[in-house]
Amino acid sequence: MKQYKIFQHPDGSTEAVKQGWSWPAFFFSCFWAIAKKMWLTGTALFLASLTLGAVVGQAEMGAQGDSIINIISIAISIIFGLKGNDWWEAALWSQGYEEKTIVAATTPQGALAIYHQSQP
Repeated sequence: MKQYKIFQHPDGSTEAVKQGWSWPAFFFSCFWAIAKKMWLTGTALFLASLTLGAVVGQAEMGAQGDSIINIISIAISIIFGLKGNDWWEAALWSQGYEEKTIVAATTPQGALAIYHQSQP
């Protein structure tokens, strides 16, 4: 079972955020951020990736440039995996969500179902 923080918006919508490592953020970094409505983070990473690729491509660094891009990409993926859920929590707070509780469940949908069943 995984631990999920349950956030609720004043309009009644809820979100479940898994605690700890985020595999989706690790594998899909900027696209994951955009899907979670973290527009600035996702767009900035996407543009930085394009810029890095263009700079290394223009410098014609060959295999050394490819190695640099790979190392940076792996580092970014690890950072997103480690911090992604924390960043999503911060984004929810900034959108007006409030943390309600922590629930143990196997999936985010399961965590939300448990939360909603416990509400009067």
